[in-house]
Amino acid sequence: MIEIRKECCSVMVIFLMLMFPCHAQDIRRGRNEGTVNIPASNVDGNGNITLSATLNGSIGKHSSMLKSKIAGKIGIADILQGFVSTSVVNFRKIGLTEVHGQITLPQNDGLRFFGIAFCGDLFLSTAMDTISGEAISGRPDFHSYIRPSLICDQDWIAIDKKVSLKTYQLFSMADDADRLFQYDQLSFKLGAEWKTYHHSYFVDASVGMYKEKKTTAFSGDKGFKQQKVWLEPGVRLRLRNRFSFLASMRFLLLQRVKTERPLSPQYVSMQLTFEAPVCFRETNTEAIRTLIFIDNAKDKEKDRITRSIEQGKSIKTDFETGFEDLAPEKSDIDQQKEALRKREEIQNKMEEIEKLLEDLE
Repeated sequence: MIEIRKECCSVMVIFLMLMFPCHAQDIRRGRNEGTVNIPASNVDGNGNITLSATLNGSIGKHSSMLKSKIAGKIGIADILQGFVSTSVVNFRKIGLTEVHGQITLPQNDGLRFFGIAFCGDLFLSTAMDTISGEAISGRPDFHSYIRPSLICDQDWIAIDKKVSLKTYQLFSMADDADRLFQYDQLSFKLGAEWKTYHHSYFVDASVGMYKEKKTTAFSGDKGFKQQKVWLEPGVRLRLRNRFSFLASMRFLLLQRVKTERPLSPQYVSMQLTFEAPVCFRETNTEAIRTLIFIDNAKDKEKDRITRSIEQGKSIKTDFETGFEDLAPEKSDIDQQKEALRKREEIQNKMEEIEKLLEDLE
């Protein structure tokens, strides 16, 4: 019975090993996939195009806001990509427009442990600047801002294929781009993402620092007197092995504000994003990651089958032992005969020993 079970398990292993590579070909990952707040240092790859749509809702101290955003990302070269997005606030007015250029290292076109990318960020702000002193009544000014940012990440699966963890760091000079007309800003973001064969689970944390600008009306701040800290867990779900749906919830943990003209807090916000690759060619980074996931899945399946076989052997041994325990007990007559026979053997041995002693004397 055990031999038949082993043969069945062997056939199952071969079948699964044949099926996994075929299934893996359906998984399509973008090389620049990250969390909702921090992209990967990798770029999308030359010629790849991804479109996305985002819906963001937040609840603040004085008001709530609903913002929708459409974005497009294109790989310009193996180490360069562009990103453009435009938002609509409360479905009534055009909001912030962003243009980002990201350049990374040539070694990022592969599964490596450490990656780094430099970004140039252009923000076309439509927030009404009514406090700088340059605007006039009825004609508020709108501004554009250029800010640099730096992205670093660590792909731990490159060191140990069992650890599919990726960590992110982002330093930027724009924490809330809608308020760049009023504040100089510094932003430090940390992220951690646990990737699986299909889906990912992540959490982001950020510290934002704000310094009010000097204007004709206000003296401004001498330092970054206002700060806020938030935490944002989320998930990336893969749909039809190609599209991605991201959902996250942000919570304000701590905020330090001034007495005069304080920073308006946003206590809770939720973000939903749908990403669709329009033109996509698989890149080396995610192709290697997929192969590692396949190997891990094979190892787990082999371990599971091995445990099943060992459990089968254990069950058989226990079963046989149980039958031995259930064997019919000997009758009382047989037991008496056996005891009598043993006494006779002992008596004979004693007589032999006595005879030997007599001979020695």
